[in-house]
Amino acid sequence: MTATITDRTYLNKSVRSRMAWLAFLLAFAIGSGVFSYFSVTELNKQLTATYTSTTGEVIDEGNRRVLVGARRSRHYEDRRTVYLEYTINGTSSGDSVDSDDLQIGDTVTIWVNDDDGQARLDEPGAAGFWTWAWGIALPVITLLLLWGFVVGVRTSIRILRFRPEGREPDFVFALQNIEVQMSKGRFLKKRSLIFHGVMEQNVSARRIGDRATMIAIEKTMPQVPTYPQQLTGYYLKPGKEGSEPVIHAAELGAWWTMLLAFPGDLEPGTDHANKPPTAE
Repeated sequence: MTATITDRTYLNKSVRSRMAWLAFLLAFAIGSGVFSYFSVTELNKQLTATYTSTTGEVIDEGNRRVLVGARRSRHYEDRRTVYLEYTINGTSSGDSVDSDDLQIGDTVTIWVNDDDGQARLDEPGAAGFWTWAWGIALPVITLLLLWGFVVGVRTSIRILRFRPEGREPDFVFALQNIEVQMSKGRFLKKRSLIFHGVMEQNVSARRIGDRATMIAIEKTMPQVPTYPQQLTGYYLKPGKEGSEPVIHAAELGAWWTMLLAFPGDLEPGTDHANKPPTAE
């Protein structure tokens, strides 16, 4: 006989609790995407830019204000600039560059960007380490954030659509002890419960007898003095192992989600094939 959900209170709480996290991921993904665009654009600009070397003559001087310093000591400073006039292929033009040393009337070798006409006093070189690092790292970070957001939304939808009717549990978890954990957030402290136990039954035969842990924020699960020694679990995709199954405690008439992990998977040399056979 299959179970039926009569109260989705804790399943809905689980979905609501992840909304802030999903909003955080999306906001960071958008911000990272914006920085990625500028980083990749700058990298591409440095890789594809061509320059023409010529001689420039200082014909004027001035200054510009720039923002310098760390966050707490940020302030504006004046930077001295000089205006250089140059000729390339019979066409005269000019540009301003920063310089504390050049004086009006001086001549100097400059390099002029063939695309935008910007002049520079130092010879152009290959893109630097940080230009490459940010040009590669930021797009990867953006993709990871977007992937996390998509997975989170998909999981939320599956929780909302979850129905146990017509299904048998994917596993039976034997609860051995419960650990209380307090998160140390700056603005919000959350109390989580960690269930430690063993897989008595599982749709995956290799998991039978494995040590397992399940964790959830306390407010997203029934808050009772004691929990049943046996809990049944349903993967969000029937028969396919997942990291956030729906847990059912028949004695409590409650359904909620928990994060599932197998500590043995992280231990070197773990071999499921060599485990002693489980009694039928």
